[in-house]
Amino acid sequence: MSDRFLAAHPELRQRPISRIHGWGHRTAGLLLEEKLERSSDEPLMFPHVTEAIQDAFTRAGVGTVDDLDLIETHDCFTASEYMAIDHFGITPPGESWRAIESGELEIGGRIPVNPSGGLLGGGHPVGATGIRMLLDCHKQVTGTAGGYQVEGARRAATLNIGGSTTTTVSFVVGSA
Repeated sequence: MSDRFLAAHPELRQRPISRIHGWGHRTAGLLLEEKLERSSDEPLMFPHVTEAIQDAFTRAGVGTVDDLDLIETHDCFTASEYMAIDHFGITPPGESWRAIESGELEIGGRIPVNPSGGLLGGGHPVGATGIRMLLDCHKQVTGTAGGYQVEGARRAATLNIGGSTTTTVSFVVGSA
């Protein structure tokens, strides 16, 4: 909500409020061959995913993933979460399994990933997945996530993908 909208509706100030502080979006060709061509000299398979994340980080004033309190990412398949871990910069390319095995991504770990349960745990309402992730981030940064609350969460990021990363959107959500 904008400050102007809140001024016109002061009753809403009683509710916990969050804000989208940054956003990024990239598209890539639908064919895997096109994506492989784009990444031929890159350490990561989908550099456009990292670019979308970095755009969101830059707009929000986030330096690195360690400036976040949690991430909600598109994990429609296990491989999607592994990809996100690498592309967020949590681990070097190909090392995402280490962060999973070490517990770094659990609630109470270095950077909790999908404390909501993600798509695998909570369902994948195709077309509404990104909104659900934003709602989970809102709950986290306003302290209303209940049993999956990340203690002290003030800044969260999302990564939503479609069509095998043909379109990629990332947001940074924070306290108002």
